[in-house]
Amino acid sequence: MSFSSKVKGELSLHLGNGRHCEIAETAAIVNICGQTAVFNEKFCLKIQTENFVVAKKFFTLLKNTFNIIADISVRSSGRKQIYTVLVRNFSQAETVLKATGLLFHADGKKQLIKRIYSPVVSSICCRRAYIRGAFISVGSVNDPEKNYHMEFVLSDRSLAEQLRDLINSFGLDAKVVERKEHYVVYLKEGEQIVDLLNIMEAP
Repeated sequence: MSFSSKVKGELSLHLGNGRHCEIAETAAIVNICGQTAVFNEKFCLKIQTENFVVAKKFFTLLKNTFNIIADISVRSSGRKQIYTVLVRNFSQAETVLKATGLLFHADGKKQLIKRIYSPVVSSICCRRAYIRGAFISVGSVNDPEKNYHMEFVLSDRSLAEQLRDLINSFGLDAKVVERKEHYVVYLKEGEQIVDLLNIMEAP
């Protein structure tokens, strides 16, 4: 098992400091891995991931935070396993999207936008939870015995920049670089990586 996998496994067991933190962690996973389908302004919600830890964490957050029992399935794609967690019920999906700040009303219509919604991360503990959810979803960190590097690989520039700013709200100096149609939020300094691991509560 890689060092990153061990860190993600440890982080996935963290229960947060209350429902508000669980909503923030859910928001990170939905922002980064979530997909929605719309039928007559009604939504279903799913995440797809190759990482079982992400699927299990999302399933657990839905159950504990929203009392939603999602459908979970797995299929093979070559040598990879693809895990899908699906919320079919329209009202349940809408509840999650509203709570995480991704669904809002404008001009009398429901609109979806992937963003870090400031009320969801208004407290320090919720900012920690959001970063933790982001790392579980798309983060990696090198074994410190080899070299220092931590990164989050996102497909959306705006989300990457928002995540960078959230990390830097703790006094760190994360940066964003574009790499092959993705946007990478990264830290290279050993002390700052240790600080961020502690911020995510993976001491």
